[in-house]
Amino acid sequence: MTDDAFNSSLRAYKNKGFFKEIKILRGIERESLRVDKNGKISQKNHPENLGSPLTNKNITTDFAEALVELVTPTFDSPEDLFNHLRLLHKFVYSEIGEEMLWNFSMPCAFRNEKEIRIAEYGNSNSGMLKHIYRKGLRLRYGSIMQCVSGIHYNFSLTKKSWEALENNLNQEYINEKYLGAIRNIKRNFWFILENFGASPIMHKSYLFDREHALEKYNSNDLFLPYATSLRMSEVGYQSTVQDSLNISYNKLDDFINALVKGIKTPVQKFADIGMFDEAGIAQQISTGILQIENELYDIVRPKRSGPSGSRPAKLLKNQGIEYLELRGIDINPFIPEGIDINKIKILDIFIIHSLVSESPYMSDAEIKEIKANQKTIVNKGRLKDVMLSKSGNLISLVEMRKIFLAELEQIAKSLDESSGGYLDAFNEEMSKNEFPSEKILSDMENEACEFQDYGLKQSKKIAETLESFDVNDFSTLTNSANVSIKNLKNLQESSSMDINKYVELYNLKI
Repeated sequence: MTDDAFNSSLRAYKNKGFFKEIKILRGIERESLRVDKNGKISQKNHPENLGSPLTNKNITTDFAEALVELVTPTFDSPEDLFNHLRLLHKFVYSEIGEEMLWNFSMPCAFRNEKEIRIAEYGNSNSGMLKHIYRKGLRLRYGSIMQCVSGIHYNFSLTKKSWEALENNLNQEYINEKYLGAIRNIKRNFWFILENFGASPIMHKSYLFDREHALEKYNSNDLFLPYATSLRMSEVGYQSTVQDSLNISYNKLDDFINALVKGIKTPVQKFADIGMFDEAGIAQQISTGILQIENELYDIVRPKRSGPSGSRPAKLLKNQGIEYLELRGIDINPFIPEGIDINKIKILDIFIIHSLVSESPYMSDAEIKEIKANQKTIVNKGRLKDVMLSKSGNLISLVEMRKIFLAELEQIAKSLDESSGGYLDAFNEEMSKNEFPSEKILSDMENEACEFQDYGLKQSKKIAETLESFDVNDFSTLTNSANVSIKNLKNLQESSSMDINKYVELYNLKI
């Protein structure tokens, strides 16, 4: 059983030969905390043999010095993407000694925030800017929230794929199609939260004195019994201040204008923090709702790549959308790479479904409805009789899933016209009788253990699995690491501007 409008839209795409010409370009960014053998956050510097986190395109750091981010190139094959992701993991493990990657989205236990060192990028102007941005995040939200890890999936279609749909192809058409996909991704993100959610529990130190509505699992852990992804809940990687932006994905100009407004609109509590520290050095990039564009917390973002120092909003304005960045994906703790080939293919199916389905503009009422549905799924998405709202009407998750899976199956069959294996991956994934969020809690119950102990045990198991994989040619990655160190040195030698002036000029670029 599928929706008539969906069937009609899919038929139109097929008739134009879209699925015969389609070529997907995809890449992954995967975050993970480095921890010691006891499961405590690493106090060591980012390993030098991994290259400079500022200039190495393969391996960098996110908020914390210990928060590793693995970045793949773009691939037109899910298998090639996954193999490279595995290579990156193997390379990291070859250079971190007795340390390991914490293979969960929710972080390890903390004694206090002082354990979390903000990432360092050297003394170049661009490196200092990244560090100052992170200082601002710490002052605004605290360091612990910034240690939540996840997976970002970057998705685009080749020009030839678009040309199958539009004879006189232009960027405006591509922008509209990507925005339509974003709206549908948000409408149906319950599916990702249900199937990819893997954070139903956390150590209590994650929240410290913050207010919450979680239940005690034991003396040290907090959870919700039917949660899927607390990482995406109100206590997760979120910012209530950003709610005032009213981000719209109906038109690109509306999105860009809201983004710029967020950067230029000062917030009193951020102003009270102060722009400068006691030494007179900038400790935030601005006092706006957003310091920079990337501070926008959303499950999906339109993106355009550009030279270092470019403003993302300007790039989008001048050149349009190049790709989509799908966020809100939990690390699967049972997979060494955090995600496997089947899950990659499921994401392809999901995004293509979002692209080919009709996508009317979102009203304020629908945006509110989507947010309510997300809250329901993250908090109690595994409850058997859970209800969601669609166009103002309540519908059971069971019924919604039934209709949606039938549509995804049609997309999988269509994708198999040009690339095999999508239907097999879909059937295999949808036949599983246990979601990652459910398995975590059932394992912990069976083993009668706490999250910290369970996380350490599982991360050790994953480390051993990775070490057993027969992948040992790191020459390309080693070379990139060495080149990145040379590039960092050159960058530092050419940076002569006062950092406060550099921040000021960067803000003027918006």
